[in-house]
This record gives sequence, C-alpha cells and structure tokens, in this order.
Amino acid sequence: MAMDLKSNLRTPRGALFQSVLIGLMIWLCCATSPAHAAPLRILWWNASVTEPKAGPNDRKKIVDYLNRHENGAEFRVTQINSNRKGQFAGHLSSADYDMIIIDSTTPSALFNRADLDAFRGFYAKSGRRVMLDGTLWIRSTRYTSLSRFPGKGEVLGKFTLNQLEPFRDTGGILIGTDHDAFQTSANQALRAIIPDARFSGRTNPSRDGRFFGDGLLSASDPVTPIDILRHWESIPSQAETPVGNFVDFMGNPVTLYSLVETSDKPGRKRKRPYISANFDPGQDSVAIDSKVLPDKPKDRMPTRKSPPKN
Repeated sequence: MAMDLKSNLRTPRGALFQSVLIGLMIWLCCATSPAHAAPLRILWWNASVTEPKAGPNDRKKIVDYLNRHENGAEFRVTQINSNRKGQFAGHLSSADYDMIIIDSTTPSALFNRADLDAFRGFYAKSGRRVMLDGTLWIRSTRYTSLSRFPGKGEVLGKFTLNQLEPFRDTGGILIGTDHDAFQTSANQALRAIIPDARFSGRTNPSRDGRFFGDGLLSASDPVTPIDILRHWESIPSQAETPVGNFVDFMGNPVTLYSLVETSDKPGRKRKRPYISANFDPGQDSVAIDSKVLPDKPKDRMPTRKSPPKN
C-alpha cells in the first residue's frame, strides 16, 4: 500500500493530493502550537510600608491583573510580601524568574548583605535589563478615586502593561519607591547594582513636562498622557529617578534615559524624571498633559543619538 501511495503521488492528481496533505500537516502544526512564548516569570517582592489604604492586598490587584492578561499567556507573577532581612535571598535560592519587581517604599533598610548579593546575582544572570520607577508605590492605593487600580478605563493597568512589554523577552528589574522619606530600601537595591545611581527628593508634578518615545503610552495598550498625569497629581509625592551615564557593579557602562519628566508646580523649573530605563526611547516626545490617545507602535526600536550626561 505504501508503494501504491508513492507511485500515485507521481501523477497530477497525486501531486495535488500531496500539496493538500502538506498544507493540512502545516495547519495542524500551527493549530496545536501555542500562540505566545512562555509567560514572563516575574517575582513581585513587596517590602513596602503597610498603611490603612495601601497594603499587600492593594498590590495584589496589580499582580492579579497581570496574571489575567491574555488569559495568563503573557505573565506569571508571584507576589511575596516580606520586610524581614534575608528572606529575599532565601526565596531566590529556590526559585527561577525572568524579571524581578522590587516594591520597596520604606524609611529604613530592609535588605541585608545576602539579599543584595542575591539581587546582584540575578541582575548579572538576567542581562542587566533595568527599569527604574519612582511612581510604582502609589499605583494601587485607596487614597483617591484616581489612585485605585486599575483606574478608570483600566488606564493604570494598561500603563503597567506598557512598562513591562519591553521586558517580555529579555527579563529585567523594576524598582519602585515614594518620596524622600521612603527611599531607603529602594536605594539599597539600586546601589547594589549601580553604585552611583539613586532615587532622590520629593516631586509635585505640574503640566510642564513630556513623555519621551511612545513605549510608556502604547507599547501594549494605548493610554492618554493626561490620564496618567492626573493619577500622579492625585498623590503628588513621587521620587525623582536617576538619569545619565553610570557604571554597574561589574564595571559595565549603563545609560539610564528619562521616559517621562516634568517640572514641579507651578512649572517652568528644572524638569525632573519620574521613570527611567536603560533602553533609549528615541527623539520623539509628547506633552505630559496631552489628551490624544497614541497609536500602538509597530515593531520598531528608535534610538537617541546623544545619550544624557550626569
């Protein structure tokens, strides 16, 4: 029977049968293949202060939102709530992740030497992909209607997805903090990997500022700049993030670019970065109070020719 099939394939009708058979096999392979790569495995380490309207359950809203996205095909986030020294190192010794979110808004140091060594080890293994966010802690609180996650129209949820999109295939570290009284643990983690970089100050955002590039606004799900600004204005006490040329603990150069910056109220002062990252957002920018919903960008990676200086 195998010989009959082989001989039949030499006829015109057999050639047609062969092409249909091959097409069917290709369709079956595509139909049974996963639509996405494996979910990005993220550790969300919550070491922040607990307040009546801002605690672990509020953070869990962000974690649950990410885990539900695309029916779990994009992210697999594990949330750990701990402010005990040494537990971070202990957890990393028995688990593997592609990315770590350090959510450390604290007035005192909560990491010990073992924790920071483990953090450096992950940084080196993950390819030193770093994003720095001084607005993370306020993203899910119950202080105002504009600070409740995921926000009206899921604007804060979409904004978080936009931040994580560049890291889906590369891994990375995101470090969040609040104003200057609560930057101790965040700066512990940051200085462990980039010794001369640090969070600083207390900001009060005006509408005199800009978003650079379109990643924060539309990498995954488009959001309008004014909606994000209104959220920041509702709790005006974020940190300033580092921008410029640095050297990490391994001796490698790291350039951190501003992704969004604004002058403190009433404006027309020095622009202060709220979020920075080590990928170049490009030359394009948009006003921080723009009401225009951006287009979702096509696959492209703009580069800025002149990196910022310290």
